[in-house]
Amino acid sequence: MRQWLPQADPAVFTTFLGQVATHLDPFTEADPVNVLATLLAASGTAMGSGPHVVVGGFERHPLLTWPIVIGHTSTGRKGTGFNVARAVLAHAIPAFVNENIKSGLSSGEGLAAVFATDDDRPTAKAKGKGKPGGLLPAGDTRLLAFESEWASVMARMKREGNTLSATLRAAWEGGDLSTLNVDARTARDTHIGIVAHITPQEFSAKVSATDMAGGTYNRFLPVAVAQSKFLPIPEPVDHTLLLQFGAALADRLTAGSRLDRIQIAPDAIQTWQRFYLEFGGPGSDGDGDPVLAQFTSRAVPNCLRIAATYAALDRTPHITTHHLHAAAALVRYSIASAQAILRPDTALTALLAYITAAGPQGRTKRDVTTDHYQGNAKRRGIDPDALLARLVDAGRVTRTTRRTTGRPTEIYTATTNLTN
Repeated sequence: MRQWLPQADPAVFTTFLGQVATHLDPFTEADPVNVLATLLAASGTAMGSGPHVVVGGFERHPLLTWPIVIGHTSTGRKGTGFNVARAVLAHAIPAFVNENIKSGLSSGEGLAAVFATDDDRPTAKAKGKGKPGGLLPAGDTRLLAFESEWASVMARMKREGNTLSATLRAAWEGGDLSTLNVDARTARDTHIGIVAHITPQEFSAKVSATDMAGGTYNRFLPVAVAQSKFLPIPEPVDHTLLLQFGAALADRLTAGSRLDRIQIAPDAIQTWQRFYLEFGGPGSDGDGDPVLAQFTSRAVPNCLRIAATYAALDRTPHITTHHLHAAAALVRYSIASAQAILRPDTALTALLAYITAAGPQGRTKRDVTTDHYQGNAKRRGIDPDALLARLVDAGRVTRTTRRTTGRPTEIYTATTNLTN
């Protein structure tokens, strides 16, 4: 189930939200990366538009991260991950969970209407119909859109005349949303988060190079997920644990929402410069794949937004090296997720499955060449040594040697830790 997933750097889970995800992991089959990404999106949305980062003195970035959680229908446990995160949020910010989480994105006009009042519409003013028209609490401009069937939203966005894509691009920037049509609306100071769920097959089938070039999907953070374990009868989570995490998160969200501009700490600038080059410099072009390059082209601002969210939750306006390393690890995982979805390596996945099936006994190189490939690897254009090296480098397989009467024999064994 998890063999198609990229390797997650343990640094992904070193912040407060990561610790929440790992502490709750024993009680659920949800992927901890799913729980973390959902909590990240919800936290950035719940803190509102006050805390932000500024790039170059001109670009203002709100603390909005939009994970698109990608997992198979039967083994992804996408909904389970959202439910785990929601349980924590319900103890931390119950009013937000009840009133600010909505579903049903369909059009740009519909999204703007969630915030706007009828007073914003010229036609309503002319008819004297001024009345509240939004779905959020009065004066509240925070919305977390949870879409468990993102494929349906993608289909709607492809319809002629649908303005949802353009409106989402504006929403990612934060601030005012407007629709200039016969039923014109203006939604002011919006702060919109999104958590989207889709299967790899649906995403690959429905997304196109044109969609990527349009700039909507590079605002999302792809997160590949799968069931983490088998729990036929899960142990009930200790209610006290949820209360403790809820109280801690509530305190951090309150403190973070009071912040204004968040900046990179002076001693973290060099670290940020390195990550900036990694995600936005030469070599960050998707290995020549234009679709992959488009999908991950906003890795730099996403990394900065994530790091700033971690800083805000730590009640500080300064992004530290710790925040940057955790954010960069998650962004690397998202880039690897995009690669796994858009450019799946079936040969690598099949070899990993073969090694995994042997359990702790592992497989020798001879097993790989003569049994798995039946001596036909080169004829099929496959380099077993290169594939084994990639699995070892990625941490998916360990390589050991066994002493024999002749040359030592290399043994390859699949790793079994949680993040594989």
